[in-house]
Amino acid sequence: MNNPLISIIIPCYNSEKWVVDALESVYNQTFKDFEVIVVDDGSDDNTEQVIKEFDSSIVYEYQDNKGPAAARNLGVKLAKGKFIAFLDSDDLW
Repeated sequence: MNNPLISIIIPCYNSEKWVVDALESVYNQTFKDFEVIVVDDGSDDNTEQVIKEFDSSIVYEYQDNKGPAAARNLGVKLAKGKFIAFLDSDDLW
């Protein structure tokens, strides 16, 4: 399997209410050569369940709460794409 062109990194914290909207905005793009990496920064709500139910191809990583910069950095370490794109869990494309 070839590596994706773009790694989309979504840091989140207690985002169960809006992360699906962010994910849908990614998957509704016409460009499809990407991977989605969600770094959960210590959520104590149902964020993990919501993400895993949305699409099993999403790379989901949980870390103890360290802040959004640490979550982005972990996402970059996990990324396999040639390019990196960041999307906050409460934003839309």
